[in-house]
Amino acid sequence: MQASFRARWGHRWRRLPAHVGRRLAGRGGRRRWLLASDLLVYTSEQQFHPFDRHADRLASDLGLTTLQSDLDAALALLAAGWPAFDAVGLKLSFRTPAAEAERIVARFRRAAGNRPLVYFDGDDDLAVQWPAILPLCDLWLKKHAYRDRAAYLAPTIGKSNLTDHAARRFGASFDDDIIPANPGVPATETGKIAVLASIAEDRKIAGLLARLPGLPEGPRPVDVVCRATVDPASWTWGFRRGVATALASLPPTARVLLPTERVSQERYYDEMLQARLCVSPFGFGEICWRDFEAVLCGAVLVKPDMGHVETLPDIFVPHETYLPVRWDFADLAAVCARWLARPEACARIAGAARSRLVAHLSGGGFVARMGEVIAALDAGRPWMLSPAAGSRGS
Repeated sequence: MQASFRARWGHRWRRLPAHVGRRLAGRGGRRRWLLASDLLVYTSEQQFHPFDRHADRLASDLGLTTLQSDLDAALALLAAGWPAFDAVGLKLSFRTPAAEAERIVARFRRAAGNRPLVYFDGDDDLAVQWPAILPLCDLWLKKHAYRDRAAYLAPTIGKSNLTDHAARRFGASFDDDIIPANPGVPATETGKIAVLASIAEDRKIAGLLARLPGLPEGPRPVDVVCRATVDPASWTWGFRRGVATALASLPPTARVLLPTERVSQERYYDEMLQARLCVSPFGFGEICWRDFEAVLCGAVLVKPDMGHVETLPDIFVPHETYLPVRWDFADLAAVCARWLARPEACARIAGAARSRLVAHLSGGGFVARMGEVIAALDAGRPWMLSPAAGSRGS
């Protein structure tokens, strides 16, 4: 993934500073942000995708123009002092050793001077991987965060709440992991953690919405679909192993699809277009592409309880936009059976989830949230940034 990502995107990021003036001047923004990344992990880079996709509206509504650069070029631009950036955004791969991450962020802190330094945490989970870096940043933007920020104070086995759960419940070991334990975030720093955009803003989801602009109609011959296969050696296996067993207790008449083989993207979407319910277990984090793909395909999302998560857009409102189940799936069969017997209620949930997602993606949800981010930074009070709009916590 790393090599292919660099081959596809790295070249256009490294043409600096030759085209800097043209790119910034061409959009006419009154406010300029420099976004720097090590370009190592695609799932992390998703946080920067909406800056490109919504560039025109960011410029017209907020006067914001962004320039995306690799780390070295970004530092060179800051050292040269041209153009004048109003804020600096930074992101690093989760594979970066802690000492190196601290060194890089410290360099950007010095280079940014009095300008806000905003860290874009594109990891799949809720954790803050390097708590020691938080004091160097003015704002820490995540794809999703603990709804109760006090949860960041708790130390965990491994990196996150999910690794901690896997260790305590399933006996997973993280002794040899890059992050064997996370000490938690200092109490003085939790106010800097905020939510910007989830992977709903990824190009993959935007592409699917373009293909399916309306709620798909037609028969749905599959009652429940779930792709939960994972290597038993992975610590995430414990979050998925109970699905097949639970669904096996459904009546024999239930049409359940639990594929294990890899298929094309087209076949994958076709499965969800045929399904009434789609079970989406946790993985390395709580949220994945499948959550949004299922919603766009018109399947009702069934997922371990998400009450602890703040994200944008929030398609995880219990019994309104998704069906929550226990983390061990002990109630999965009962929940599926109960809602399959209520086709009109299922249709209502599917429609509500899709409407909420489409309204965010098509209605300027990202631009509006960026406006709130800018306002908080301009006021010099990033800790006053409210919960994500549309979140149950707002």
